[in-house]
Amino acid sequence: MENNNDQDYIITLSENEGSSDEIVEITPTPLAKKKRGCPAKLSKALGKQKMTNTTLESIDRAPNDSNPFKQTAAIIKPQTKFLLDDGEKCSKNYKYDGSTGNLSYHLVKHGIIPLLESGIISPMHTQSASNKNGQKEKELSTLRWILLTTQPLSTITQKAYIEHMYIIDPQFTVPGEKKLRMMIARSYGYNKEKLKLLLKTAQSISLTTDLWSSRSKHGYLGLTATWINKNFEIMDVLLEISYFPIPHTAKAITEGIKNAMQKWEIENLVVSITTDNGANVVAAIRDLTPIKRLSCAAHTLQLAISKGLKVVENLVSRTKQLINFFSTQKQIERLIKVQKEIGYEEPLHLIQDISTRWNSSYLA
Repeated sequence: MENNNDQDYIITLSENEGSSDEIVEITPTPLAKKKRGCPAKLSKALGKQKMTNTTLESIDRAPNDSNPFKQTAAIIKPQTKFLLDDGEKCSKNYKYDGSTGNLSYHLVKHGIIPLLESGIISPMHTQSASNKNGQKEKELSTLRWILLTTQPLSTITQKAYIEHMYIIDPQFTVPGEKKLRMMIARSYGYNKEKLKLLLKTAQSISLTTDLWSSRSKHGYLGLTATWINKNFEIMDVLLEISYFPIPHTAKAITEGIKNAMQKWEIENLVVSITTDNGANVVAAIRDLTPIKRLSCAAHTLQLAISKGLKVVENLVSRTKQLINFFSTQKQIERLIKVQKEIGYEEPLHLIQDISTRWNSSYLA
């Protein structure tokens, strides 16, 4: 590196705002010329520091000098030296007028005084670094709380939440929604790669898939991976719930599962896929040979019981009519009132019969 106009360069580590990537910032700074055996370059760069009491006590004063700290035209008397821990005098000579940076640095170098006590690094700077690290930890804790409790991101932008966090910790700055979105994307990318590595440790994997519709009638394809690790423990992870537009044909389902397996790099590890008994899903897995399809036990049981309930179809129909009668607010309040009159401490509520859940008919 070139040195122009008697300038040296101080290289410091800093951080980009909004980024965790460290950068090297090179700033040309005029520095004093170095003396032989004297770290003046560092002391001048750090600036003048006040001499601490510990530093003063570490100097061996000349016995014949009534005022060893007087101006000496930048030349210290040979008798004034540093005392090391073993009682011997250090061979280095430093002037004691003007800046004390050299003296402090030298004492720190020999372990006579700690770095913070020397004044080279002030407690304020250390506290600032600590606060910066604390801010990051609290931001990650906030993100973890949002993800694990499925909170909407708008929660952190509400005035009440910000005031609440300020009372708990005035030093903490609540991250904005934009920053949290960026943190979520980074967390997903990082954990996705970790999960890929974990999946590669499996000898074989079984998938479970199903189609699901949201309240807004949007279709989604869910995919879960299950395997047994080397410690004979069952591992079960949700790989994804991806948007799946209509039509939900067998061909579309086949392509959706193939894309998911390629995305997670498990095409050669999947040995079976568990699904319901829908005709489109059964046909879709058939096109993924040699992967075997396993029928969902709960769905198969549902189909069997549904056929058995046909013999009591009239009774089930009357029960549904009775349940519907008590579905209005007026009748619900009337039912609760009657139960309290006959001694029910906890009023019972009617259960709606759901055709795809056989136990709902049993409980109703």
